[in-house]
Amino acid sequence: MTSADEQQSEAVIEFATRLFAAFGYDGTTLQGLAEAMGFDLEWLHETFGDKRALYLAVIERTSRAQRSVVEGALASLPARDAAGVAEAMHALVDDYLELCLSNPQIPALWMHRWLGDAADIPDLEQRYAIPIINLTRDALRAAVRDGLIEGDTDLDLLVRTLAWSMYGFLHGEALAPPDPPDPDNPRTKPRLRAHLHQLVDRMLRLPES
Repeated sequence: MTSADEQQSEAVIEFATRLFAAFGYDGTTLQGLAEAMGFDLEWLHETFGDKRALYLAVIERTSRAQRSVVEGALASLPARDAAGVAEAMHALVDDYLELCLSNPQIPALWMHRWLGDAADIPDLEQRYAIPIINLTRDALRAAVRDGLIEGDTDLDLLVRTLAWSMYGFLHGEALAPPDPPDPDNPRTKPRLRAHLHQLVDRMLRLPES
């Protein structure tokens, strides 16, 4: 594949990401994508295969971005003390929240999935979401074994709760007026960030910053 072909394929995946995030897997067609981008449908089939294959390429690409953020934030673990664990978890919250704000398609894709989208692809969570969740859970389990944090918190559900909170807040989880969760509101990010830090600190009994 030439550099031009690679750039064109990347452009298709980027555009497909936006379509799948907006309309879901079930509400998106290759024909519609081809027409929107001005591409020949036959070329799309030859390059990516069917809609399922293109969707998996989108999920694979977004999962790499998610995993990179998680691995980067957890690079400082294992820590020497509870404050180090808190610092790593706060970095994870901050970096992952920034990823979601900069790439709203990522949480949107999974929100569609939680509502039953792409039901004919049964193993998406096992292949893409759960391994990323497990990275953080296992890092926290190591901190428990080292005696840095208490071990009475369900670490798997804690990590999932952080994702649920971000995704739900940024994609329509309403608060009472007059302060809805508008991602464009400059107060939104620091407000949510502080809440997530507090959630982590209290669930893990970490020293609050």
